[in-house]
Amino acid sequence: MIASALLGLLLLVQIPATAAERFFVGRTAGSGTIRIALAGQHGFRARSVGRLDRSGALVLDQVVEEEGKAARRRTWRLVRSGANRISGTLSDARGPVSGEIAGRVLSLRYTPAEGGSVDQRITFHPNGRTAENRMTIRRFGVPVATVEETIRRID
Repeated sequence: MIASALLGLLLLVQIPATAAERFFVGRTAGSGTIRIALAGQHGFRARSVGRLDRSGALVLDQVVEEEGKAARRRTWRLVRSGANRISGTLSDARGPVSGEIAGRVLSLRYTPAEGGSVDQRITFHPNGRTAENRMTIRRFGVPVATVEETIRRID
């Protein structure tokens, strides 16, 4: 359910890198709150390491730790599919990840493995060291959970 980061992230070498793309190469750490309708809220943390693979795709390996749950690993693989478009995969998603970049905002959409839909919006601060991640998880079109996270570059 959590997509930190990421969440996520891109890069084809022949397209100039944006703030979003530069942000996730290297180590990042995030922390925030998950609010679930009718169930309350709890905290989580995520640690990520991003790199470019041989094809120019951004590969982001994450460990997500939610309060009351075992830590889980997940992997994003995102590529540019146009000047402002992103496509890729997420290991705990059903089907593709799609998105777009508009200035300092990266918007992503995907279907989590447990169903429903996720709309994620990552806003990169001008300092290049911090980003705010906001997610809405829907089931049958109805918002059932939200995520608010601050992500920081470690290196």
